[in-house]
Amino acid sequence: MASAANAGFDTDVLIIGAGPIGLTTACALVHHGVRFRIIERAHGISGASKGHNCVARSQELLNAIGVRDLLAAKSYVAPFTQFMLQGKPFARVDTLGSQSPYAGVLFSNQGVMEQVLTDWLTERGVLIETGHEARDIVATNDDVTVGIIAVDEEGKAEGPVTSVRCRYLIGADGAKGTVRKAADLDFRAEPLPGRALRQIDGKLRWRRPTTPDTARFFLFENGFAGVLPVWEDQHRFFVLEDEGAMPERDPTREEMVERAREITGDATFDLTEPSWFSYGKFEHGVAPGYGRGRIFLVGDAGHRTLPIGGQGMNAGFLDATGIAWRLAMTLSGAAGPAVLESYDGERHGAHAALGDQQVRGFEQLLHRGEIVDGVLGRVVGLLPGIGSYVFGGSDLEQLEVAYPDSALSDDHFSRWNPKRVGSVRAGGRAPDAKIQADGKATTLFDNIYNPDGRSWGWRLLLIDGQDRASHPDLRDAAKSVSAFEWVRPMLLTGDPTSDPDATLPIAHDLDGLAHEAFGLMGRAALMLIRPDGHIAFRGAADQGEALLAYLTKIAGQ
Repeated sequence: MASAANAGFDTDVLIIGAGPIGLTTACALVHHGVRFRIIERAHGISGASKGHNCVARSQELLNAIGVRDLLAAKSYVAPFTQFMLQGKPFARVDTLGSQSPYAGVLFSNQGVMEQVLTDWLTERGVLIETGHEARDIVATNDDVTVGIIAVDEEGKAEGPVTSVRCRYLIGADGAKGTVRKAADLDFRAEPLPGRALRQIDGKLRWRRPTTPDTARFFLFENGFAGVLPVWEDQHRFFVLEDEGAMPERDPTREEMVERAREITGDATFDLTEPSWFSYGKFEHGVAPGYGRGRIFLVGDAGHRTLPIGGQGMNAGFLDATGIAWRLAMTLSGAAGPAVLESYDGERHGAHAALGDQQVRGFEQLLHRGEIVDGVLGRVVGLLPGIGSYVFGGSDLEQLEVAYPDSALSDDHFSRWNPKRVGSVRAGGRAPDAKIQADGKATTLFDNIYNPDGRSWGWRLLLIDGQDRASHPDLRDAAKSVSAFEWVRPMLLTGDPTSDPDATLPIAHDLDGLAHEAFGLMGRAALMLIRPDGHIAFRGAADQGEALLAYLTKIAGQ
């Protein structure tokens, strides 16, 4: 890749905002070898706890860019969730049966996450330019120019404005950020009146276990509360209820302890050495787009989310990793316009769907009434997923996020084909399963993400349907797309009589776990998987020409 400076650019990508999502975007760009700068208005790591959980899908993507384990080392793993209804046990759910290798939710706090990501970047020579503000953003068809000025710790600008010219700008500057306004993507959040949220982090003492493997939620009349693990012997108590229940300010420790004792029925409940308090009301909304021209939004810069299931920051992790591989591929010259343009439609649609789910969960949680609570108490044992129901949807791990209507999704299997039942269609997340490769036990994920060491490589799985008779068609398909060196083919065979092919990497699936996960028992297929683990193309073994046409379009040829 040519130097940005040599082409008259100060950098290829400029990130505005160094919260968890801006830092994750930076980590992903480092992983992909993209030149960038990152600036942050604040002068250091956030002291606020705020977002503090990381669900399965986020962990999968963070693992792909090499930072998941570092975050996990500074987090508690909580696979269990206990629900109480009007003071009595209501439901207990867990993520142990998750379809992800990361079954437990990671709980930490925002400041710890930011420190871990900052340290990772610093070790790789990245300077996070704190105490700097972006202004005077001007975008053209060819570049984006941003004025950057230093600000003191009180936010007052000082010194001259420096102009930075970049190829692409990423707004990670939160709900009050300026990037979306410059891109004409601003929006007005819609309030949800009548309710308020109060939170406190501190050291917990009560009659229940304080081991950090369980999140506990309490549903009471017209309200909802929770006790969650954070990090380093800290727990969070939050309560959503009538906004008139407490003054419109950050609560005191005494107020929160008293309310917790009322809600939990535990007179011994106490939170000592509080480290964080918060008060807020509710608004929700999504920007009209997540990208315009050369400007893109990630995380809170493009949405205002509700605290339902801790989904907002996790959606931001998907944004950060999703824009990074697209920029890397585009800057390398391998991608046509469709690749970068697809980010807007995919992520805007995902955030809009999440917003609807959260509003539904908000209404179900806080406007239940005695009749609904009575019904829930009677049928809880009869309805699967009842614990997730109260959050407005079942996909709290974000494993079901899919992009079937994306310009990058091309499916050639009939929707009504009975052999397709249970399979993952184009746009969906590719599943994980145990396989054997190079004489060693491995997994699909180990071979899908960063295939053959290519950080933004696309894995082409040549799935033989447990029948070696499909191999000639599969090999022909692989040869037809050999000009696209970023497409990394691998033969996935379930036939024990298959002969080694020196021209193709081969993985064995003799127990059929991977075939079953894809819904392809007894059917050969071409499965092209994007760098983010979503299926891009799906077709029969003899549809190599269709695959070639798809890749030609994606490459802009």
